[in-house]
Amino acid sequence: MKKKIIQLLFLILPFLCNAQEYIDLFSVNYGKSQKTTFENSSFNTTISTFQTNLTLPVVLNEKYTVVSGINFNSYSLQLFPDSNNNHLYSTTLRAGLRINHSEHWSGIYLFLPKASSDYIHLSSEDFYLGALALLKYKRNENFGYSFGLYGSSEAFGLSMTPIIGFYYHSPDKRLELNLFLPNDGDLNYSLTDKTKIGVDFLGHGNSYKLTTDNIRSNYVENKSIDFFSYLQQSIFDKKILLRLKVGYSLNQFSIYPMDQKLDLQILALKFGDNRTKLFDDKSNTIVFKMEAIYRFDLNKVKK
Repeated sequence: MKKKIIQLLFLILPFLCNAQEYIDLFSVNYGKSQKTTFENSSFNTTISTFQTNLTLPVVLNEKYTVVSGINFNSYSLQLFPDSNNNHLYSTTLRAGLRINHSEHWSGIYLFLPKASSDYIHLSSEDFYLGALALLKYKRNENFGYSFGLYGSSEAFGLSMTPIIGFYYHSPDKRLELNLFLPNDGDLNYSLTDKTKIGVDFLGHGNSYKLTTDNIRSNYVENKSIDFFSYLQQSIFDKKILLRLKVGYSLNQFSIYPMDQKLDLQILALKFGDNRTKLFDDKSNTIVFKMEAIYRFDLNKVKK
């Protein structure tokens, strides 16, 4: 029984494949920006964000682990100057396998369907398909790397993202570096046994069907990068991590007609992009965020 628990808890998060000695089973965060002015306009808006993530692994045997979970995120902001707030939502399901290929190599292969829109008159047109394939090399308890590919259908067409991951934890366990490029990265340092300081960044890329006057005629393409510094305090035997974060967000919300798409997007490269942009808001602003994480320490299971 203990062996199966250890296998279960060595499951890594689908978006953080590395050599880390813990697993984040649940997280929730809320952020709000200062008032930011629309580009070339005197009107302003605030941007509120909410995100929660749940991971539910099921061990089949020593080689295979079923990966399941759900991620939900939302934006609340004005997409146009002097308008009412728009609410954009995205819910992604995760289903797949983690496979131990050898002593050092493992892989995770996920099917990622999602619903993404303003959730007004939600229908099958708001659903998209995605998939993730990642290979991870774990050299030892302090170092590992991964690489793979993420692909998704979007309101604007097909999007592909190559992925490179890197993890390092210093021998004294004080310095930790966790990169999952190009989506996110984290560098933190332990001040005490329960207190850390750190910096991180998170990239967002999504599209949302938009309802205007009860009609679906446009979609929003969102590209955002958030840079944060944070203070972390752990409680309840370091199972719960609480973070206060302050940073700067680079936001771009572009609106296009529903029937206009591109052929393919790979990172920032866009192929066959002949779309007519109806509105483009670049709202860069200071952001404050609160975050809570339920983390399980794998070293305690080993002991």
